[in-house]
Amino acid sequence: MASLSKQPFDEELKKQLRRQTKTAVQEKEAVWNNINNQLFSSSKQRQKQKRIQGWMVGVGSIAIAFVLFVGIFIDSGMEKGQAMFQSLREIFMEEKDVEIEVEGHKEDTNVQLEVNEELRYIIYIDEERYKMVKGEEVDRIETMEPLPERYPEVYMEIFQEANTTTEEVMARLKQDIEKDPEMEVREIKSVSEPIEAQTIRSIGKEHFNWDTPINQYYVTDEIDGRVFVIKQVYFLEAAEGHGARFHHMLKSFEVIK
Repeated sequence: MASLSKQPFDEELKKQLRRQTKTAVQEKEAVWNNINNQLFSSSKQRQKQKRIQGWMVGVGSIAIAFVLFVGIFIDSGMEKGQAMFQSLREIFMEEKDVEIEVEGHKEDTNVQLEVNEELRYIIYIDEERYKMVKGEEVDRIETMEPLPERYPEVYMEIFQEANTTTEEVMARLKQDIEKDPEMEVREIKSVSEPIEAQTIRSIGKEHFNWDTPINQYYVTDEIDGRVFVIKQVYFLEAAEGHGARFHHMLKSFEVIK
């Protein structure tokens, strides 16, 4: 009897164990599927988020670079614009002391700023001895007091020629001198002092008189189809005086772009 009653019990126990095992397996699979789905979904989401974040970072970097570029461009443009329209007197010292050599002697000279805002150039002149006379086309530096009638002219002119080149201006000056019955070309060369320029020097045909005229031309390099021409006029006896002072004043000549 005992064996008969035990067999149904064993069978029932086995069935119960199988049901619990099946349930545990199903729950395990459900748990793992849920975990897998969450992990997979999170991974995809993270990848998507990473792509979005990467795209946003890329766009942001481009935007920042664009803003910086525009800012630099604007700042640069403003600086150039301000320099272009800024008064030259606001940029340079009104006066200064310089040491020059005249007739073999060194001397301290106070020079004052002169500007031409339209042509955008500056030069410092010795206003104790000279004055700037501004014209519509030509600026002229003359002696403060007129020289006695027996002396030849003494002055320095500054003017600009447009739609031309340095070579064309030099050729024309040479031609004009050769047509002058009283003057002749003595020297043509490139110089770095008192300014960088092409220069042509002419002198009166009577070379050994104290009042023999000397004309010295300086022609600057061409900029946008324009050149500056500086003409110095003095005489042989004044070469170490007025000629030397013109030379030192021309050292301060500067074109502001």
